[in-house]
Amino acid sequence: MITVPMSEIANRLVSLQTLLQKDGVEVAIIRQNADLFYFTGTVQDAYLIVPASGTPVFLVRRDVDRAGEQSPIRPIVPLKSVKELSQAVFEACGNASPKRLGLELDVLPANIFFFFDEKLFPKQQIVDISGHVRHVRMVKSPWELEVMRCAGGVSRAVADAVPQLLREGISELELSIGLEAVARRAGHLGLLRLRGFNMDMYFGHVLSGPEAAIPAYGDAPTGGLGVSAAFGQGASERRIRAGEMVSVDIMMNYQGYLSDQTRNFCIGPPPPRLEEAYRFVQEIHRRFRETARPGAVTGELYELVWQWVTEAGLDEWFMGYGAGRVAFIGHGLGIEVDEFPFIAQGQKLLLQEGMTFAFEPKFIMPGLGITGLENTYVVTSGGLDSLNTATEDLVII
Repeated sequence: MITVPMSEIANRLVSLQTLLQKDGVEVAIIRQNADLFYFTGTVQDAYLIVPASGTPVFLVRRDVDRAGEQSPIRPIVPLKSVKELSQAVFEACGNASPKRLGLELDVLPANIFFFFDEKLFPKQQIVDISGHVRHVRMVKSPWELEVMRCAGGVSRAVADAVPQLLREGISELELSIGLEAVARRAGHLGLLRLRGFNMDMYFGHVLSGPEAAIPAYGDAPTGGLGVSAAFGQGASERRIRAGEMVSVDIMMNYQGYLSDQTRNFCIGPPPPRLEEAYRFVQEIHRRFRETARPGAVTGELYELVWQWVTEAGLDEWFMGYGAGRVAFIGHGLGIEVDEFPFIAQGQKLLLQEGMTFAFEPKFIMPGLGITGLENTYVVTSGGLDSLNTATEDLVII
């Protein structure tokens, strides 16, 4: 088990406090699990009080002992009742009552918000500090990048195992199960965190043949049928046949940090149109690696990629088809699947060194299937560096 260094936690808290001061927010209360892990190094039933100036206080309901072992934050204060929060905030603010208090309103349940607003902090103006939190998290430290490289190593182990497991007649589900076992042995935690409401994901999507082009119910270019209407995505009971493109789109979690990777396989020669589209996907990545540098505008990068695809005459099938098309080609990645930045239509954010995102140009062709290549990239001064080392070639078995 990796322990997050104190220097990491301290830098993150200082960055958050700087943003709070700039926005006139006197104190923030962090509650969501992913944010708690980022700012404390542990996930417990807890609240982290971060004053704009002064020492943060970690109030833990359970488990205090585990929090002390896993988190470098001090003080850690046992919390018997959530009603104690108001006094703890008062003390953290230097025995002064704050006027503006920040919460993660993008993820906080409404009933908790109303309890805070009406019962605990009726005299305070409650504001949303989720943007502050997400901006601190979007630029990764060298320590975080090293952990994400390890996550990429888990992704490679899965991709390298596909040729040993894939055979004609195996079901998508059987292949996925075999790959999940490889992933867990290599260090995958099995848990994927998403910030968006009603967004679910498990392991990823192992899809094959024409059915792989079934539109996703969520905001994703591909999804698959799954095995139940209760979770209609991912591998199904479908048997894989020779001559069909097999897409292995996986999300690995190593020590809390994610790697997103898509690789393509085929038993024998693939459909010519999909093979041609895959070669162009490789070309898109090559061009994008040279273009996406610090200072590039994310929305302009999106439009540029679409220009390349349109000029190639493949725009009809890019990132979905018809009503199933999505308006992004890349999403930030770290502790959660959907972090900043987004390489998406209308985005204004500028790329910065240390940002990490998954870039996933894909083609979805009804009646044939899907093809695409996805890497998790880090932005460097010289362009993009892939954290995924598995071969980017179409693997013919």
